[in-house]
Amino acid sequence: MVLEPDTIVQVLLRERLRVTALAAAVIRDVHAADDIFQQVVLAALEARSHFRDTDHVLAWSFRTARCRALDLARSRHLRSLPDEVLDLLESRWSDPALVASSDRGEALHRCLGRLTGSARKLLQMKYTDGMTASAIADKLRRTANAIYQNLSRIHRSLRECVERELVGREGLAPRRVPS
Repeated sequence: MVLEPDTIVQVLLRERLRVTALAAAVIRDVHAADDIFQQVVLAALEARSHFRDTDHVLAWSFRTARCRALDLARSRHLRSLPDEVLDLLESRWSDPALVASSDRGEALHRCLGRLTGSARKLLQMKYTDGMTASAIADKLRRTANAIYQNLSRIHRSLRECVERELVGREGLAPRRVPS
């Protein structure tokens, strides 16, 4: 039995964060990882006659994303993670028992998209740039206490948003997180 294209796309979209995260772990470029994910989806649709079931699609997508990311890393002359580490990541992320965490990740991704620009900037400085609250406060000419309070409000709003997403109350209007 050949899987329908809609089924393949649904599986891959549901697991988008995990597939993209594997590619990003290799290439260390989120935009390139997104491009790789799109290539994986197209390749999966072309290879759909080879898939036995949705678990096979998922395992194949991880292997394909990894290979494409490694190819890109080589072309960019980047050192990638050792194969042993990539094997561990791939086996962990391809575990069907992790679907619930993938759902939580997707919900978090949607909730992050609802943040105000200033809230996203604050999270970026803290987590992407690795800045301390004191350094952020200095840069923004605010107190460290104000930064801690703001981060706390953002975390609480994200947690509540994710919980709403997971219980299926998506009919609620998206709430903007204060900055």
